[in-house]
Amino acid sequence: MSNNLVSKITRMYHGRGEAIDENGRPNVRFEDLPTDVLYRIVSKLPPKEFSRTRVLSSQWRCMWSACPRLTFDGVAVCNGNMAGLHQRAGKFIHEVNAVLQKHHGKVVETLDVRIDLFDSLLVQHLNNWVAFAVSSRTKNLTLDLRPRWFYWVDNDRYVFPFELLDSGSISRLQHMQLSFVSLKPPAQFRGFPNLRKLHIQLFNVSRKDLERMLSHCCNLEWLWIDRCDLNDELIVDGSLSHLLYLRVEHCKLTKIKFHAVNLATFEYQGDSIPIDLSHSSKLQNAYIKLNDGAFQHALTSLLNWIPNVQNLTLNIWWLYLEKQWMWDNPLKFSYLRHLQLFMFIGDKEVDKVLYSVSFLRATPSIENLEVHFTGYSLWLADVGPRRQDLGRCKYNYLKNMRVTGFKAARGQLEFLLHVVENAPALEVLTVNTTQEASKEFWPYEGSGPPFEEAKRIARTSLTTALRQNVNFYVI
Repeated sequence: MSNNLVSKITRMYHGRGEAIDENGRPNVRFEDLPTDVLYRIVSKLPPKEFSRTRVLSSQWRCMWSACPRLTFDGVAVCNGNMAGLHQRAGKFIHEVNAVLQKHHGKVVETLDVRIDLFDSLLVQHLNNWVAFAVSSRTKNLTLDLRPRWFYWVDNDRYVFPFELLDSGSISRLQHMQLSFVSLKPPAQFRGFPNLRKLHIQLFNVSRKDLERMLSHCCNLEWLWIDRCDLNDELIVDGSLSHLLYLRVEHCKLTKIKFHAVNLATFEYQGDSIPIDLSHSSKLQNAYIKLNDGAFQHALTSLLNWIPNVQNLTLNIWWLYLEKQWMWDNPLKFSYLRHLQLFMFIGDKEVDKVLYSVSFLRATPSIENLEVHFTGYSLWLADVGPRRQDLGRCKYNYLKNMRVTGFKAARGQLEFLLHVVENAPALEVLTVNTTQEASKEFWPYEGSGPPFEEAKRIARTSLTTALRQNVNFYVI
């Protein structure tokens, strides 16, 4: 409990003339506090800590049964035995209904239901629980209905009952998590005007319905869209001026466009598609993880769609490097300060590692650079161009550079030398021979990877190129 809250409670009881102890403090037990104060305190606890309060005393158990935060977890009901979930569905439904009956007519701020949607019998009960949330003036609603083996089943999604919502409940909802649902809002539905946080996962919806709903969630601050098979564009032109965090993961989309001028953080994982966040002039952090893609093509796309980003992480799992390294696009990441690249180098790309320097040419203000290499074929590979073929390009603001997965391939060494020779403000250089992007893989029998030889090459080649005041570490 915060000191401010303790102080307020003390003053409140002192003013009421409660008994004072020898130190002049109110002689009040915690459970003597008014019920509404207790509710407010425990509502701030994490769910696990909140549930533990039931064992403290009978008063606490009574208070817990009437507290406005209700969480029901099907796995917990089955004691972790998911195989028995179907057989125990009746017990789960009975427990939920019994608790909700005790709270009938009371305000319940949070309703959180987590159970596999394995039986159509559950649908009517879910509808009843949503109706309870409406009548209980619920602000935070979670329906997590993901089957445990959802990758191998094609269950029908739960059709979210928009018809049960009234204007009051639509306006009250602030946080929602809907997993394994089907969203079919009525034509007149105009979104949730006061919704702050929305997580939708494994859901079915039409492009028109999703775009209309999101465009009218005008106070949305946090949005996570996970595994939506739209097979179409997702364009939200309505101004989401309050949106600060956007995450799109494993969705079948052909394009993403959001008008979110104050967006601070964007995360994306999936196929390489156009991502238009050009209106997000205050974008601080972007984490992009692509299933596959050509490195230079990804660079061009990012320059067009998120030119204002300040900290960028780019991870292309199946990477294609192009030999066309004389890249003359006038666009620049003018605000980019921290760049983190994860590069999986396959057998066919070993001789093209140096061409990835094209990314740096678009980062005139870069200060911190991390490059994480993966690929056993890099070990001591003596193939590819020399840095002299690239020409000079100054990185005047670069202070810190860190490389992992260094295997003394010519491309890696030439990349490092090119940067070092063109970074007059460099203060720290760290070269690590172990991989951080993935677990080391060595396919040959006998001795393991030649770590010590790679370290020797790094020290010998880079020490003479570095200025004396640069802190140089080889790990």
